[in-house]
Amino acid sequence: MTRHAIYRHGQLVLQYYIKTASGPVLAELLHSEVICFCRQQDVDTLTNKVDFTLKAEAIALMSFAHEPVSALYLKSSTQLKLLSRIANDLGITLFEADIRAEQRYLIERFIALDIECIGHYPLQSHTETLPNLSIHRARKMVAKPSDDDVTLSVISLDFECSFDGELYSVGLYGDQYQCVFMVGEPQQNCHAFIVWVKDEADLIHHLITWFRQYDPDIIIGWAVVTFDLALLYRRCALHGIPLMIGRGDTELTWKVADKFRPETLSLPGRVVLDGIDWLKAAFYQFDSFSLEFVSRQLLEEGKAIDHVDNRGQEITALFHNDKNALAFYNITDSRLVWDIFEKTQLIDFAIERAKLTGLEFGRVGASIAAFCHLYLPHLHRGGFVAPAHPASQGLESPGGYVMSSIPGYYKDVLVLDFKSLYPSIIRTFLIDPKGLVEGLQFAKQGKLTATVPGYLGANFARDNAILPNLVAKLAAQREMAKAEKNAPLSQAIKIIMNSLYGVLGSRGCVFHDAKLASSITMRGHQIMKLTKQWIEDAGYQVIYGDTDSTFVWLGENHEIEDINALGQQLATTITTRWSQWCEQEYQLNSHLELEFETHFEQFIMPTLRGSDEGSKKRYVGASLIAKEQLKLTFKGMEQVRSDWSPIARKMQFNLYEMFFKGEDVIDYLRQELDAIKQGERDSELIFKKRLRRHVEDYTAKSSPHVKAAKQLAQIQGTNKVTRRGQQIRYVMTTTGAQPIEAHPTNIDYEYYINRQIQPIAEPILQLCGQRFDALVNDQLSLI
Repeated sequence: MTRHAIYRHGQLVLQYYIKTASGPVLAELLHSEVICFCRQQDVDTLTNKVDFTLKAEAIALMSFAHEPVSALYLKSSTQLKLLSRIANDLGITLFEADIRAEQRYLIERFIALDIECIGHYPLQSHTETLPNLSIHRARKMVAKPSDDDVTLSVISLDFECSFDGELYSVGLYGDQYQCVFMVGEPQQNCHAFIVWVKDEADLIHHLITWFRQYDPDIIIGWAVVTFDLALLYRRCALHGIPLMIGRGDTELTWKVADKFRPETLSLPGRVVLDGIDWLKAAFYQFDSFSLEFVSRQLLEEGKAIDHVDNRGQEITALFHNDKNALAFYNITDSRLVWDIFEKTQLIDFAIERAKLTGLEFGRVGASIAAFCHLYLPHLHRGGFVAPAHPASQGLESPGGYVMSSIPGYYKDVLVLDFKSLYPSIIRTFLIDPKGLVEGLQFAKQGKLTATVPGYLGANFARDNAILPNLVAKLAAQREMAKAEKNAPLSQAIKIIMNSLYGVLGSRGCVFHDAKLASSITMRGHQIMKLTKQWIEDAGYQVIYGDTDSTFVWLGENHEIEDINALGQQLATTITTRWSQWCEQEYQLNSHLELEFETHFEQFIMPTLRGSDEGSKKRYVGASLIAKEQLKLTFKGMEQVRSDWSPIARKMQFNLYEMFFKGEDVIDYLRQELDAIKQGERDSELIFKKRLRRHVEDYTAKSSPHVKAAKQLAQIQGTNKVTRRGQQIRYVMTTTGAQPIEAHPTNIDYEYYINRQIQPIAEPILQLCGQRFDALVNDQLSLI
């Protein structure tokens, strides 16, 4: 569940809170040590400079420079910090000094989420051997107890408070459980789930007692760390109440003062999952991640309050006038979060991700840390320690291949995609950090037959590659997950596999080397170009290509009856061709697989605005999903971008749908322009944009949403709306951006027509032989 390093009587103790079939257990490793590495030739210098005993042991590992290293054993992280400063002053490199002791213990033993423990269980004055404990994945949010599954109890937590942060109530929703602690005197005819408390301090004490008795494994919520738990922590500090809601009567703390973030939270024995963070981690996309918006999108249900946009004032009004309604609103928010987690299987996804990566259960992001956890134990067994710094010396790799498009309107376009292209390149061409170090050494020794050439002078060893084997294992696991219809596991593996190139291409990763990243992307360029050549050799035209996708036009007046069969045949042919090519060129087994993805009955590749040149990463396709029923796919267009107005996105969708159906787009456009000018579309002109930083930190004075945020702060008399993360809703007026709370009446309709409608209408009008300016002028002449 959680992992920690503490100091007891001057000794480092590693703590692991473990959930077993019979309940939670705290496993401790006594007399532990902090470990890092240095070159053997630097040991004496370091030993002479430190004022504590430095235990060093020569080991059978090398640096990436092929220099023998020694392991350094220290008593505490404080000693490590001191040693790091001394080594830095001496110009001595320490390796793997950033790996925490509680993490390293698991890494070296290939331990991820599941674990077996054998030890001694202190029981009064004597000890008792702890039986073997196996942890297995909980398949549901609250699984039924069985011999195989560990039951994980979950609670959804949500606070209601005043503008100043004073706690009014807390809602707790679980499996067949609901409770609201409400500040106030008991009232008649109120909800049975309300527990009345006399004041804010009493609410906190009740909540601490509740945690001790209910003892949840997982806490879920909406901004539950950055808002709810941070607020609770601050209110406890105000009242001088220790926030003892961790297991074993431990206190909730933050690793960095005043930094209330998931990565700084320390809550022993309990996992906290924030709905916003985990939806993003699972690659869900919404125009807004507010609970109201997401719940309506996923559950078709919203908050139990009339004025969501003014909920702060309404919550305060309910607290003073209708606490029964406030309790219902509070518990509804908790339930909505629960239902969202259940519908999207976010807890299963988090569990599967932790099992795959070895990261802390509940930790989001951290793709570099996940890579290191997967890679390091194999690297050590391969005879190396990780480098201390990235090796790249200013040489950077190009991005994915994007072909110049041939703009126009087409019928019958096939989309062929390489299945997991970058992971397949890693696997096929043996791209690997350790393999690069060994391959370059072989190349120096003239043993080129033992290597596979890469790019920027790279050579990769043919034998004992680590990363290709990890990719192969992940790919096999994903195929099994698909066969078992285990969507959370399949999605977790997909995200991890796709992150591998990003990690190797990031300067934040110690394994970063431009030779590695370029050997992936530049090989991708070669693959896409040769694929295009082979397809055109077969008599078809490639009109566009992007990273791993190739768009094939079948040509005018073709007589192909079964287009889907042709797509499958073409994909199989190219896949076979790549197998032959890899064998002939490098004597390698190809794992490149081209798949037939989509058949677009109609397809539009627009030009760049104001140019005849074809655009990139922008297109619209229409595929037939039923008799005369079209499914539209937008890529890179305004319709899929949340920073465009609703009217522009709606009109773009309608224009393309009508064009594909052969309907009159000119007449539709004229009607909509007239409706905009008459004020009939005002509700669709509202922009929504989130502040990515505090208003005072913006340098671009012209940002409309920043200007609107400043005005909103003046209207409401509070700077809260100018803080990072706030979503600002505004319209463009003849005097610039204004928040909708200002109820502006001077909307600048010409701005919307020229800046919003014209850009999305012109590509369609060009295909119809019309110009937007001429259409607008023609309409003006009729007024």
